[in-house]
Amino acid sequence: MSQVRGALFSWVALTVFLLASVASAQDYRFQDWSDVSSVCPSCASTSFDVIELTSGQEVRGNVVAINGDFYTVERFGEIRTVPTTEVSAVSWKGGSEPAGLEGLDQIVLNNGHVLTGELVVENEAPAYMQLRNKLNDNTFTVFSSQAAAVYKDGQKQ
Repeated sequence: MSQVRGALFSWVALTVFLLASVASAQDYRFQDWSDVSSVCPSCASTSFDVIELTSGQEVRGNVVAINGDFYTVERFGEIRTVPTTEVSAVSWKGGSEPAGLEGLDQIVLNNGHVLTGELVVENEAPAYMQLRNKLNDNTFTVFSSQAAAVYKDGQKQ
């Protein structure tokens, strides 16, 4: 019994940690990055995608997903959302947009966090979804009452 309780505690702790580290959509407004220029100052500089906002500000990071409402951008482990309505141009680090960015599924939680990956389960009773993130092979379970919006293949459902 204590092994089950320990495993449950570990799962809950991991879930809370991961949810705290995912993107925050919060009305899809871009929130500036932490004041970090590099996580490895002795390493060669990293190239990023550059998103130019209509305000003239540049957002540098790795675009990991796109849907009709926002770009999901990662930099040094931080994830941000950039509303598509605020984007005037994108300069891709590889010269062109990588394939598959618009084909990902996303769940925007009621608290503004965004989970990105592939919807692997959609259950009606009880109403919940499971989304698998292929980068770190984590699967998130989200009850429908916790989801503010769901995007499948980049399209809002």
